[in-house]
Amino acid sequence: MKFAQEHINSRYLIEAYEAGCIRIGNTEFRHSLLLMPEKLRDPWELQDLQDLSEQHLSQLAAHQPDIILLGSGKTQLFPHPSIFAPLMQAGIGYEVMPTPSACRTYNILLAEDRRVLAALIL
Repeated sequence: MKFAQEHINSRYLIEAYEAGCIRIGNTEFRHSLLLMPEKLRDPWELQDLQDLSEQHLSQLAAHQPDIILLGSGKTQLFPHPSIFAPLMQAGIGYEVMPTPSACRTYNILLAEDRRVLAALIL
């Protein structure tokens, strides 16, 4: 699925998503990654949402985003609510959604100049 081209002042705009592949600029990524307006962590060690822990979320909270989008893969899965304690304590909002939806939402929030962090599982 190709996304509409936006004029966004960021190095990390998601250009397209296909099953198992995210394209940012001219680079294709085929593994999980963390994406922020001015930073990319490639790869992200988490490969399965079932392995998500409070420690992972504490590491994400350290980036001090306004919101974290957790792309759970091609289907929507929900981790146990108790592991989100580090985000709630830090006052950071979060949403869990399928990775294609997280990619679209990331671009929207990026266009609004929000401090967004997308943790995308492929």
